[in-house]
Amino acid sequence: MSPLVALLLDWLITALWPLIGAVGIRHYSGIFFAAGGLMVGLVLLSPWLAAHGRWRRIFSWSAAPYLATMGFCSGLATVIYISALSYTTPANAAIVAQVEVLYSAALCAWLLGERPGRRQIAASLLVMAGTGLVMAHDFASDRWRGDLMILATPWLYQVSHIAAKRLPRDMDALTLSGGRVIYGLATMAPFCLWAATHGARWSWAPAALGMLVVQGAVMSSLNFVLWYKAIMGMDLSKATVIMLSYPALTVVFSWLLGREHIGATQLAGLVVTMSGAMWTSSLVLEAQRRREHAR
Repeated sequence: MSPLVALLLDWLITALWPLIGAVGIRHYSGIFFAAGGLMVGLVLLSPWLAAHGRWRRIFSWSAAPYLATMGFCSGLATVIYISALSYTTPANAAIVAQVEVLYSAALCAWLLGERPGRRQIAASLLVMAGTGLVMAHDFASDRWRGDLMILATPWLYQVSHIAAKRLPRDMDALTLSGGRVIYGLATMAPFCLWAATHGARWSWAPAALGMLVVQGAVMSSLNFVLWYKAIMGMDLSKATVIMLSYPALTVVFSWLLGREHIGATQLAGLVVTMSGAMWTSSLVLEAQRRREHAR
């Protein structure tokens, strides 16, 4: 499978994630749905992890600290994101999560010592304006609580991406995915034990368990493998530009499935946010090309 095909499939899966999470949160507390999905993902990945010494690499000293950082940060972000869907809608979650591109640009500026230019500032203001438009419309309801929770997740994913960049370049997508799942489960285990003694929800209903299997098979295994397969074979900035369009697909899916009525404010926020996000990403890519030419 080519990196581009892997990315397009992952783009489709990512658009479904807010909808999967919204159904799962009806039956489970956020931490149980996230951890349960990781357990299913680990079971499904285990046959491949047993081959080619992948287990040994996951627990090696050179990889373990970074994989643990990936697992903890992405796991915590997933718990917050899924829990937020108790308040906000899948479409809102997808739109508000686009602020991740601002965290990414800020980290690049900090790590590379670059000051943002006027275009970068203007693009960032567009992202904030679109997000603010959606959130301002939600102040009349409980949705704003979920929107604020979503805003807390992107920096955790960015830390996870930074940790992934520290790993050996010859580590394949299956090893990366397996490590992220294993360490995610390990770091979440104490919180799951605490949640179990404090009234967290769990369901053994067939429909609930079926959704847990979907979360594990699609979001906690296949999604990881496709993403790492894509970014290992193509430029991360280019992959990010393509992935930034997934909220539009989430909005379409949400409307087609009758999950919510998409209002003019949401559509306006989507357009403004995505315009700013894609502009920001293109500026990052442009700056990256300039650095490469300067070498």
